[in-house]
Amino acid sequence: MQKKIAVAVAVAAMMAAGSVAAQTADSGVYVGVEGALVTVNSIARPTSNAVNVSETTDVAALRALVGYQFNKNFALELGYFATDDMKQSGGVAGSATTYDLKINTKGTDLAVIYKFTEFLPGLYVKAGAVYSKVSGSVSARNGSVSASASDSVSGTGYLYGLGYEFNVAQNVGLRVGYTRYEKLGGESDNKANMYSAGVKYKF
Repeated sequence: MQKKIAVAVAVAAMMAAGSVAAQTADSGVYVGVEGALVTVNSIARPTSNAVNVSETTDVAALRALVGYQFNKNFALELGYFATDDMKQSGGVAGSATTYDLKINTKGTDLAVIYKFTEFLPGLYVKAGAVYSKVSGSVSARNGSVSASASDSVSGTGYLYGLGYEFNVAQNVGLRVGYTRYEKLGGESDNKANMYSAGVKYKF
């Protein structure tokens, strides 16, 4: 009887140890980097009578991230992203003036991530807030006369998205995702879609 009890205790201890190991594997700090394509529907013209000739609304972006995985389902993630310049070129109706416009965005986002473990392991959804700065510069020319100006807006908005990640090694994972940013620079008209792919390392 004592032997059976000893075996039962040993099995229970092993199960408990396995449970602790599983919890440890599913939690902890992680870092990562993502390359992305950011798209917008259109770029606002510098003046009401401006006529754009060409426009670049799809640009590359880079996002660095650090997060904490609380358990196999929930994580909190902080990211910093920066885009290349979106561009617009055109003229002003009724004059010989031409212009070139450039806009880029930098920001910090904080999101709660929920990862599914049964429905489709690896699939995750996220939602959170973003603080960003949208900077623009325009140069105009009319014959030998030229002028330039720049401005920026900063403010808080929000984000939501989804993605999929999978492990390629014990501490290394790959992920692809989509994030919708609303109110970039604090302006309700500034919206963007980010399609990303990256690598994640868990400590």
